[in-house]
Amino acid sequence: MSNKEYLKMYGFLGIGQFGGNITRKFEEAGYPCVVANSSQEDLQTVKNAKNKFHFKNGSGCHKNRKKSKQLLQQNLDALLNEIRSKMPGVSTIFICASSAGGTGSGMLAAVAKIVSQILHITVCIVTVLPSNVENFQSYANTVELFQELEKLDCVGAMFVLDNAKHNDKLKINDIFFTHLDALLANVNGSDYGCLDRSEINQLLSTSGMAVLAKLGKDKSAMLISAITDKNIYAPIEPNKVVKYIGIMSTGKQQTLDELYLSVGMPIDTYIGTDSTSNVCMLAGMTLPKTRLNEIKSMAQTNANTIKKNMETAKSELFDDSMDFLNMFEEDKPVKEEKKVSSWDVLKEFL
Repeated sequence: MSNKEYLKMYGFLGIGQFGGNITRKFEEAGYPCVVANSSQEDLQTVKNAKNKFHFKNGSGCHKNRKKSKQLLQQNLDALLNEIRSKMPGVSTIFICASSAGGTGSGMLAAVAKIVSQILHITVCIVTVLPSNVENFQSYANTVELFQELEKLDCVGAMFVLDNAKHNDKLKINDIFFTHLDALLANVNGSDYGCLDRSEINQLLSTSGMAVLAKLGKDKSAMLISAITDKNIYAPIEPNKVVKYIGIMSTGKQQTLDELYLSVGMPIDTYIGTDSTSNVCMLAGMTLPKTRLNEIKSMAQTNANTIKKNMETAKSELFDDSMDFLNMFEEDKPVKEEKKVSSWDVLKEFL
């Protein structure tokens, strides 16, 4: 089986606007893809997508996760049928959705679990965290989603991209494609070692956070920095928990001591040589707790500010009660009027 034929084993389901954007290059490269959205307008922006799925009765979720879940309930069977018909034969599906939005954030965890248990294929999650200049709703949605993702015990690798790592969020999508495609295409192998298809699938099926890096032939010395720090992913926790490492080297030898010192000692390391580029994947790490707690703190700060502002808005517009309408009326002495009869008036003339 050629490398191009292997691409048919990996499908991509993009939910929401982020999901639609990140699947573009994968579809162009030949991977089977489905783009799903509650907004017809958002679907129209994904111009070259072959397989578009609109959640019936949806007109956008405006970051409302509850509304998103209701739409999923109404369209679940249709979505599963779309995946079956447009991605026949896939053994791994990457479900891509933003943590901060509405449609994708609300559906991601549920769809991941349903696809895993109903279609019996490996599910990988690709999501993205909001930058540090977002709003309360984006942060709150992210916290709620990861509370759901943390409980999943039926999914494989979770790639957590981070918009705080790059000024251009669409560039993050392009970089991720370059990383993952290099791994899945799997152009490597010599007598000194080959990262084979079963090892790639083991990396993808390993639960926990995953990180990828890809560098050119002359940049192998920068690989550790690229995998741990200078990347597009949420910061790695410092606990050095990693289950598996996959690495493809452009050379024939690979020294791993410094890598282990930086990221931790894995259960096993899969090594490939004579690759067209230097590629490394860490699998089975803990979720980015430090970064997520930072987002939670920003949500709480924003919520307190919004609440305080709303309380202030409830006060009266003016502090005093000046009577502008009558302030120029002349003050006339009030005469006490006595009630008189006609006889009283007559007495004045007698």
